[in-house]
Formats: sequence, structure tokens, C-alpha cells
Amino acid sequence: MKKPEFTDAGWLGPRDEMDLASHRFGRCSECRENICVEKAVTDTQNTRSETNELLDHTFRVHIKLKHS
Repeated sequence: MKKPEFTDAGWLGPRDEMDLASHRFGRCSECRENICVEKAVTDTQNTRSETNELLDHTFRVHIKLKHS
């Protein structure tokens, strides 16, 4: 069985207003389930790396629960 991959990732909201976007989402390549997390809250204005880490963790949990 092929290992599921995270595909179709994006931000909810206009691309030019990424800092105003509220959620990051993507899709599991195996079951096509949408995975979405709320944008991380940090002391800095740029939350991209923290939000990506949160989404990556959520996807790994999804794989463990649904595709083990």
C-alpha cells in the first residue's frame, strides 16, 4: 500500500492577505479527507512555520489513526 501524502495545501483567504488568513488546510492523498488547522498564535507577526508544524502534526495523527 502506498504511503499517504499531504496534498493540495493552502491558506483560507486571499493569497496576498496570508497574514489575515485564519486557517491552513490540505488533503490526504489516500482517503481524500480534508485536514484543517487554525492559524497558530505567536508573539511574532509571522506564524507560517508554527502553523505548518501544527498541520504536519495533525496529518501524522490522521495517518496513525486512519491508515495504520
